Amino acid sequence: MTAWSSDELSSVGGADELDIASVRRDGTLRNPVTIWVVRHGEDLYVRPVNGRTGA
Repeated sequence: MTAWSSDELSSVGGADELDIASVRRDGTLRNPVTIWVVRHGEDLYVRPVNGRTGA
């Protein structure tokens, strides 16, 4: 993965929650999962809101 740009870090790191969805092999999106985001310097840390069962 490439490094985050300053704009990306500010945008993602400034959010309290994000809804993300991964792409299946056939190109369709899976159901979104709500995550919490914390920025620490140049790093982003995420956790699913509902823990391990949230997927």
